[in-house]
Amino acid sequence: MKIKLKEISRDDLKVGDTVGIAREVRCGWGTSFRHRRIYPATIVKITTKRTKIETDQFGEHDKYEIFYEYDNNAKKETELAEKFVKIKNAIYKLDQFRNVPGLRHLRDEDILEMADYAEKIMEILDSYRKE
Repeated sequence: MKIKLKEISRDDLKVGDTVGIAREVRCGWGTSFRHRRIYPATIVKITTKRTKIETDQFGEHDKYEIFYEYDNNAKKETELAEKFVKIKNAIYKLDQFRNVPGLRHLRDEDILEMADYAEKIMEILDSYRKE
């Protein structure tokens, strides 16, 4: 899925505008996910030379910060990043559950339901295996 975010020129910004600010989603040491979270923020203050812009969410931004339109594309980008974080956290919790208390302690009705989900997940993961 290709999502194109619209950058906003610093010259077009005014106090009171709502902009999107991108933040990386970490997925390991020194790596980040291809989609970023886009947070909506309102501009509170702009210096006369437009080198520093202040927002209500993140405070002061330097001249290297890129601002985006907070539209449907930004919301879709954020949704993909948040779903990735959910999957990453679920995998971590599954790994922790394996140790304590362990799969053998699951109730029978939970095993029946979880087996269907596990099968669907494995179908998706199998499509990424190289043969």
